[in-house]
Amino acid sequence: MENQVKSPLQALRNKIVLIEAIELAMLGFVFWILASLITIGAPDVGLSNLIVFFIMIEGGLLGSWLIYNLYIRIARAGGRSIDIALWVIATVVTASYTFWAWTILDINRWIIAKLFYRGAAPVEYAWSVRSKQIRKVWEANQITK
Repeated sequence: MENQVKSPLQALRNKIVLIEAIELAMLGFVFWILASLITIGAPDVGLSNLIVFFIMIEGGLLGSWLIYNLYIRIARAGGRSIDIALWVIATVVTASYTFWAWTILDINRWIIAKLFYRGAAPVEYAWSVRSKQIRKVWEANQITK
């Protein structure tokens, strides 16, 4: 087997989580820039307000995304009943936020997987028990190789 050197771009395209992290951080930054431009003339908006707003935007986006990924990993490890129990608990605690956030993040992951992701690992989705089972089997097969 030949030892091929991968370019940084090729290595990035094999890691869907890294692609998503970069994409969501950039989206948050663009949204913050647009919001900052809108408030340029406002006398009651200072630099400290903009920094707090930036932290809130990035924290909300990346924090939701981290919880989404954590949920997927725990649900994969725990099986179908843990998956459903976690979803119910998250829904009770956060009302409909969990539903909308995970739905949007699943759609985003599907788009990213179709456009950019070239890795061997199967893509997992929060709303798909089957995708988590497929990834669990794939990981078990990787250990035995």
